[in-house]
Parts: sequence; structure tokens; C-alpha cells
Amino acid sequence: MTRILPRLASLLLVVVLAGAVLAPAPRASAEDYSDATLEAFVFAAIEVSRRIETWRPIVEGAADEDEREALIEEAQADLGRAIEEAEGIDEDEYYAIYNDARENEALRERIDEIFTALFHSPEAPRAE
Repeated sequence: MTRILPRLASLLLVVVLAGAVLAPAPRASAEDYSDATLEAFVFAAIEVSRRIETWRPIVEGAADEDEREALIEEAQADLGRAIEEAEGIDEDEYYAIYNDARENEALRERIDEIFTALFHSPEAPRAE
């Protein structure tokens, strides 16, 4: 088993900040989410980022636009399953936090603090 790579932190940031061009106004403040919910979000986001990295070359290698679109649909379904499989959070909560974090710096900082506490401490979980 290897430790979570520092690159995973940047992948989490990409997952949280991706597509922020026309983000809706924040619906909740950083204090509106419990630590347990944000921990569940972090674990789900890590799995989503892993699956994105798996799907990226597959989608990029599509033979044509029709295949690419079909692969994107399949990838999106897989990302949804990753969130559904996460403990302590559902898809609605995940996307609410995701959207709120894009516009709410305090929430992003809180997510980063939780990520750091979970994965940069001596007792941090190990990646497989």
C-alpha cells in the first residue's frame, strides 16, 4: 500500500473547483455542513477524482464524436455510482457542497483542512 500522493490533493481541488464559470450563488455557509458530512464529501471526491483519471484517457481515445458522447454518458453514470457508494453522503448533498464550495472560500478552506487532517497526519488512511 502506498500513501495518498500529494497529487491527490490537487485532484480534489480540481474536482471541487471544476466548471466554476457560471456557478450559482452559494446556498449554504461553511458552518452549515458538519465535519462528518464534509469528511464524507472528501472521501467521495477522492473516489470521483480517481474515476475521472481512469475515464479521461478512454474518452480522449474515442474513435469519433458518437463514441465520445457514449463514453461520457457511461463515465457520468460511473461517477454517480462513486458518490452513491460513499458512506455518509448522497448525490444531492455531494453536489450541493460541490456547488457551494466553488463560490464559498470559507467552505473550500474547511474542506482543505479536513482533507489535510485526514490524509497528512501520521494516522492517515492509506491508498491501495
